[in-house]
Amino acid sequence: MIKTIICDMDGLLSDTETLHLKAYQQTLAHFGHTLTDKTYIDLWIRDGQGIAEYAFKEKLDLDPDEVRNHKLKIFWGMLQTDLGEMPFATNFLERMSGSYQLLLASSSYSKNVLFVIEKLGMKHFFEMVAHKESVEIPKPSPDIFLYLANELKINPSECVVIEDAEKGIKAAHAAGMKSIAVPNNYTADNDFSLADRIVTNLQKIDITMIKSL
Repeated sequence: MIKTIICDMDGLLSDTETLHLKAYQQTLAHFGHTLTDKTYIDLWIRDGQGIAEYAFKEKLDLDPDEVRNHKLKIFWGMLQTDLGEMPFATNFLERMSGSYQLLLASSSYSKNVLFVIEKLGMKHFFEMVAHKESVEIPKPSPDIFLYLANELKINPSECVVIEDAEKGIKAAHAAGMKSIAVPNNYTADNDFSLADRIVTNLQKIDITMIKSL
């Protein structure tokens, strides 16, 4: 029986994938390179890789830490003015909070995660938040989900993960957890064959669906 819901953040609860994409495009343009939408969507969002893998793949003479720090400054500025939530996100958390333990597992840096959920008024829903610094290996590794389970002494079989991208669904499966995929405009063509359910938006997930897993 499902007792715990673990949510992703970027692209599921917060409409921040576009901000990440634009910030990296502006940053790489600053360093004299062009990052296409498709490359970012495939490498970052679907596969869970990052600037170090991109620079290696493209044979670019870049310092990943320098690029990442430049990008974070741009991204942080965007968060102040352009942050919004994904459709039905707060409503979903409100509907689930009375019946299930809610946790957050994001691959973003803790500073960004905490700012986003605080500004969107979502922080109080979550008993625990895991982020990029919580584990060494990001999704599609199951580490971030198992970290939460171990910290709170939760049986993975009693957890359902809500994710918008292929990497998250793969991570949930590897962790021995159920999963529900909620594709967005960036992840509509991802492989969600490992998901237990696929829905078009968070409003489609109700307690009856969770109980059926």
